[in-house]
Amino acid sequence: MDLTLELGKVIRSINWTFIFTLLNFALLVYLMKRILFKPALAYIDRRREQIASRMEAARKSEATATALVAQREEELKATHEQARRTIDDATARAERIVSAATGDAKKEAERILAAARRRIAQERTQMEADLRRAYAEIAVLGAARVLDREIRIEDHQRLLDTLIDEIDEQALMVKR
Repeated sequence: MDLTLELGKVIRSINWTFIFTLLNFALLVYLMKRILFKPALAYIDRRREQIASRMEAARKSEATATALVAQREEELKATHEQARRTIDDATARAERIVSAATGDAKKEAERILAAARRRIAQERTQMEADLRRAYAEIAVLGAARVLDREIRIEDHQRLLDTLIDEIDEQALMVKR
């Protein structure tokens, strides 16, 4: 009995204001949970998902950028290598062209020199023939003066031909 009496005293001593305040607090907690906390938590979850998706997109973009940088570096290396090969090819081609031009110039110089030597030999032969005729004419004129007479043209031509043939080749060689 004691317990029932005490419980009754406790119930009587509970103030109705306190119960009303507790009910108001529970209603306020329920309304705040329903009206304020759910939308706030939903907003926070959406925001968390947006941040997570943006972070994932940023990671993907960074990975793509890293891959592109590596690809561009490889392309740059390949381009540099191609440029070096092109320069080497051009240098080798230029050396071949210079070498061919030098060889052609030497051949042309040899051809010009050979042509000049042939022309000199022809002029020399011509000069030797002219010199023989001049000796022969001098000899005929000297003989004509000695004989003090005029020689006919046929005789003169025959005499010149004979003298030209008889002029010593050694005499001409000494004068060279």
